[in-house]
Amino acid sequence: MIKQRTLQTSLKHRLLTEHSQEIIIFFNQYGNIIECNQVAIDLLDYKEDIYQTPITEIFRKAVKNVNNQLVIHEKYRDKLAETVAYRKNQTCFNVYLRVTVNQSKRNLIGACIAIDLTSKKNLIHELKRTKNELKLLRQTKNEFVANISHELRTPLNGVMGLIENLMETELSPKQVETVNIIHRCCINMNTTINDLLDYTKIASNKLILEQRVFCIRKLIDHIVNFNINRITQKGLKLLVNVADGIPYRVIGDEYRLTQILNNLFSNAIKFTSVGHIAFEIVKTEQTEHEVELFFMIIDTGIGISLEDKDKLFQSFSQIDGSITRRFGGTGLGLSISKRLIEAMHGTITAESEKNKGSNFSFSIRLGIPKETEQAGEVNESNYLADDLHAKEKTFSNKAEETSNFKEIDYIGELLEKANIPPLTLQNLNFQATSRKATDTKLDSKGMLDMMDRLMICIEMGSWLKAENFAIGIKALLPKDNKELMNMALRLVLTVRKEDHDNSLLNLDELRVRVDEVIGWKI
Repeated sequence: MIKQRTLQTSLKHRLLTEHSQEIIIFFNQYGNIIECNQVAIDLLDYKEDIYQTPITEIFRKAVKNVNNQLVIHEKYRDKLAETVAYRKNQTCFNVYLRVTVNQSKRNLIGACIAIDLTSKKNLIHELKRTKNELKLLRQTKNEFVANISHELRTPLNGVMGLIENLMETELSPKQVETVNIIHRCCINMNTTINDLLDYTKIASNKLILEQRVFCIRKLIDHIVNFNINRITQKGLKLLVNVADGIPYRVIGDEYRLTQILNNLFSNAIKFTSVGHIAFEIVKTEQTEHEVELFFMIIDTGIGISLEDKDKLFQSFSQIDGSITRRFGGTGLGLSISKRLIEAMHGTITAESEKNKGSNFSFSIRLGIPKETEQAGEVNESNYLADDLHAKEKTFSNKAEETSNFKEIDYIGELLEKANIPPLTLQNLNFQATSRKATDTKLDSKGMLDMMDRLMICIEMGSWLKAENFAIGIKALLPKDNKELMNMALRLVLTVRKEDHDNSLLNLDELRVRVDEVIGWKI
């Protein structure tokens, strides 16, 4: 029985040493090698003479002979650590080494198990070399794109100058149309060139954000003015809601923020044929020196499927080829916007559903000047409200005159059966912006109608109209009550997510709280 066990142990030992990929060497108390596997002989370039070589010659850093005593470094005793193994010709290579010792009163038997790291080291070196080559290639590509963009801009400016000269001459209607087409093509090309230049700056970490004082309300007004012609040409409605409490002046990069908003507006207009585009800005946090603003741009356009959302913010990426063919674009706008927003210490998110529209929202942090013009803030706010009210009338008139304009009412018949009178959401929004604080009769009646309509829309799953009514409710609330405004914002967000249960729960909570705070019988 003992012989059988000894035979089995010997067989297992032979199988382990002969078929292992690691270097296995056994040595005695004098450091003499008493046994090793074929891998050790091959990798160390020895033959049978390995048995005349002490272990201290192979693993010189791990095992040493001090005063005829074998000393094993603690770093390698029963631990795996990196060192070098020396070949017969005195060259060396990197290994992971572990030394195990079994010592009795008379004898010492040790084992060195080493893993060759040559392939790994070569792979790491190759990866570093490839990484450096890619870095150089990327730098060369960015420099090439930047140089080409600058070279393209020179002839483009020449063409646009010639177009301006032509427009000052007498042209036939057909020639005017042709010149206008050329002008639009030049504008599109200029936009593409600017995107490429921004991309190369961001990729090369050369983008620098300016820190200047500017008026946030004037910026928003300029954004609306810049995009309004395209909106009215497509017969779309524009809903604008700028919350109170936003500082009159802020510190940041006005040009880059304008670029972000114009890009998001441009996409919303481009991909929306019927319905509306809503723009909302609220203040989410403010300290003595800094303010965080939250922007939302919502459209009722073609939307994006869940599986395609990951492609949104990738450079040179479109959802599919048909998007490029139908709408054009380089696929850089959202990628650049995302990087700009992150540079402003913010984040951007997108919520969308195929054929149901999209909601792009982002937050950024801006500085606050030490001296704030409070009087100017009030005047500017009134100016903006009046100006938007005037624009609203103009937008509505132009939309009615546009032949392709359609207003979809999902549950109009249900509202009529509920004896709820017609209510124009946009009128309520702008009336709420300019109403007097004492005018509670209109507010309470409007609030009651809006909440009843919202509840029906939620129950029927008409989420687009429900979102409109939720925004209207928020507009009717007193802006100086932060608690109510936060509750209304939560209501808008849950409705936007089409969360049935939480939407009804938030609506009920808002009803109760409004009655407690204001005294309206909601």
